[in-house]
Amino acid sequence: MLDQEDTENSVQSGIRSLVFRLYDRAVDLIILGVIPLMLIALVFAFAEAIIGTTHMIPLLHSITPDDTVSPDEVALRMLVARVLDVVILIELFNTFMEYARTRHIRLSNLLDVTIVFALRETLIKLYAQNFSSTDLLALCVVVIVLVIARSVATRFSREREPQKQPVKK
Repeated sequence: MLDQEDTENSVQSGIRSLVFRLYDRAVDLIILGVIPLMLIALVFAFAEAIIGTTHMIPLLHSITPDDTVSPDEVALRMLVARVLDVVILIELFNTFMEYARTRHIRLSNLLDVTIVFALRETLIKLYAQNFSSTDLLALCVVVIVLVIARSVATRFSREREPQKQPVKK
């Protein structure tokens, strides 16, 4: 009777081990497939920022004093948004690459991406001069809360070593 239970437990643990190994292999294959896609997306985002910059250069000479919004302002706003998009992509890819290396996503990395995204929105609204005071205040509060949350996450991180107090003699 006892041998039969041991055999059943052994079979169950063997099946469980096989399922976990298959899952790990599947995740590894997916990660290997996604990494080149991420690099391609980053290259395209960077190329879009470069192309936007080259298209903006001829517009710098077409400034007329009677225009309320000159073409170069619009192009520059779009360029700022594209560059900030590249920064957000880099942060997202860093988070993904850390997961690919360690199979663990740190909360501070996710908060970094969210902070960069909130700052992007704030800067775009400020630069476009198209915002209400409540929108701007709300975005600033979100950024402050996220920074505080990141500080707390860093302070209480599992990877952080507790500081040892020097022994007094």
